[in-house]
Amino acid sequence: MRNFLRITALCLCLASFSSASQAAWIWSPDLAKWINPKKAAKDTPDQQYDWAMQFYNQKNWDRAIEEFEKLPAAFPNSRLAAEGVYFVGLSQEAKQDIAKAADAYQKLIDRYPYSDRIKDAVKKEFEIAGRFAEGEKIKVVGIPTFSGRDKAIELYTHVVKNAPFGSYGDQAQFQIGEVYKTQGFYEEAQKAYQTLVDEYPSSDLLTKARYQIAYVSLLASKKANYNEDSAKRAIEEFKSFKESYPENAQSLEADESIKILRARKAMTSFETGAFYDKQNKRASAKVYYQEIVTRYPETPAAELAQKRLEGMIQQTDAPAKPKKFLLW
Repeated sequence: MRNFLRITALCLCLASFSSASQAAWIWSPDLAKWINPKKAAKDTPDQQYDWAMQFYNQKNWDRAIEEFEKLPAAFPNSRLAAEGVYFVGLSQEAKQDIAKAADAYQKLIDRYPYSDRIKDAVKKEFEIAGRFAEGEKIKVVGIPTFSGRDKAIELYTHVVKNAPFGSYGDQAQFQIGEVYKTQGFYEEAQKAYQTLVDEYPSSDLLTKARYQIAYVSLLASKKANYNEDSAKRAIEEFKSFKESYPENAQSLEADESIKILRARKAMTSFETGAFYDKQNKRASAKVYYQEIVTRYPETPAAELAQKRLEGMIQQTDAPAKPKKFLLW
């Protein structure tokens, strides 16, 4: 009796499962395969778009994303395919997942370059890049986890690549340099600013880019130990900036930066001279002291070097002490 009841229960479960399965899946003659109507798109792009918009207007973002994603999947050649991708981005933004939103906008730009939404997508991508550049983090399972600055560079680079001469091309290129500077990657920052100078000679950001090329060289010279090459380049770039933009307000800042760099360079030479001096290698020390006095007369190190030189002269001019002889 127990076995009979068990078999009966099993049959009922299988029947129920079979009935549910048949309800979930139907045969599509057009596609020649079984499909799940719940997952299938509507018959036309317009019907699918209207269906998705209902969820979007209800602020049911997850379902809206699901339905809008069916447009490019089921109707890739329809003009509404790009609309679907765009509204996926808007829905992800509404969910505060801006990384996924940016991915949607990138997808639209890459796959539908002739869409009427391209300008909107580029603007959105640029704005999201700005949020990441300012410190907003990338979410993992809804939790802000990773720095978004690398993503910012990726998005700015994408804007430059796909809309180089649009409203945001030069701005995106400049911001690449700014993000690298924030991260302490000064060589990459210099290259980014230089690219703007080379590729956008008429940009309103040209002057700022030229100044930043010099300024990041200054920052590089401060990084870790004193960097002779970075300091030299910074001085050259600041001088070039002053010559190109003598009336610019930042020329005063350039003057001050040059003074700082020259003072630091002179002090480094003084420390080298002092090292030789301590080792009683006076001739080598004198070369460094004299160079400081000649080339960097306005620096504090020049005053110290001059005193050392005067001390050497006094020692040279001092009368020799008479030798003492022992009487036996």
